[in-house]
Amino acid sequence: MKVQKEQGCKRISGEDKFTLADIAAKMPLESFFDRGITDDDCGELVNLALCIPGIDVVAAGPSSCSRVLYFRAGKKALNDKLFLFPLDSSDFATGKHLDELEEALESLATLNRSKAIILYTTCADILTGTEFVSITKRIERRYGLPVKIFERGPLSRRRTLPKMRLCDIFIDLLQKGVRTEAKRYINVLGEVGKLPEDVGLRQILNNYCSSEDIREFAALNSYEEFEDLANGKLNIALDRFGYEMAVRMREKWKIPFLYLPARYSMKEIMYNYAALLEGLHVTWNFSKDTKAYYQVGSKVALELDGKRIAVGIGPRSFELAHALELICLPVAVIFAETVTKQDIKYIESLSAMGSQAEVYLVSNVTVDTQRKKFEGIDIAIGEKASFYCGTAKELLVSADYRFGYEGIIEILEGML
Repeated sequence: MKVQKEQGCKRISGEDKFTLADIAAKMPLESFFDRGITDDDCGELVNLALCIPGIDVVAAGPSSCSRVLYFRAGKKALNDKLFLFPLDSSDFATGKHLDELEEALESLATLNRSKAIILYTTCADILTGTEFVSITKRIERRYGLPVKIFERGPLSRRRTLPKMRLCDIFIDLLQKGVRTEAKRYINVLGEVGKLPEDVGLRQILNNYCSSEDIREFAALNSYEEFEDLANGKLNIALDRFGYEMAVRMREKWKIPFLYLPARYSMKEIMYNYAALLEGLHVTWNFSKDTKAYYQVGSKVALELDGKRIAVGIGPRSFELAHALELICLPVAVIFAETVTKQDIKYIESLSAMGSQAEVYLVSNVTVDTQRKKFEGIDIAIGEKASFYCGTAKELLVSADYRFGYEGIIEILEGML
């Protein structure tokens, strides 16, 4: 395969790398397997339930399956709401664990601490066809407490991703909070926590309404605020999870929504802001944001002249690479797992710009390639890039980050 260089063409051996020009033919577009396994991890999703005040999660399954929940919850200081119910092989063989699980759920219900309980089950029970509904229904009848079952993928209902199943649980819980009076709340839906006061999105919302009328999904103060989501007059979805919630809430309660995922280039950021401003009927001066964006970009491009940059943030790596190239920060390597239709737009633009980026499938990177090809990388952006570029400066950012120009400013400043 050929990679364009300034002095002509050079043939590169090996099938783990290809150029931007032939990428569409080389990579699967949103393969079902990749979407289900890599982009939708149940362990991380459980933290979305744990962050809501009043919701407790009981994880029933082998210790090897459920212990990861403990560590992930611990990173966000949410362990006090996670209850592990470890099971061994004899429990499954005898069915003894069902009686013990019901006792555990009943014990938690009698504490009067839970507004709702989510029972997290693993593949072990899915394989054996364990029926939990009768247990959860009995608890609900006895204590008037909603108990929902969240089955862990990848073996559970393969055609429904875990993130979508969790959204369905939240919608079921919100049914009780629906009120008949006028809707008043602006809901910010997504996995991000509380928006800092100084970010543009927060300031725009403050220009429209008071902070008491804003409900941020991952930063709620009470279960009652969670129920208030059903009484929103507008949903602002900031990521894929927020989008799934917003779609369901529009179907259920006709709440309109704006989908405003974080962007990396100033042009797309301004486009997102414009949609928000039009929806809220407020104004915003872009000049300060735009000036800061290009000032920082120019400074970074000057100081990093000649440095080799690798991008591997999972989904949207091509989008970030495109934004960096626009401000004269050439990207040498892009690590990708799969390619979406949205990525093709950035790939075509990168090709038109003459980008020299080499693209690597993370599933095909060999030890030999890692040792020989990536030692010259100076800056690695994202976990995927940092993993393969061991000698580079690490910048651990993810595909989902803060809405608005503040997020890309943080990335640029972190590169220095």
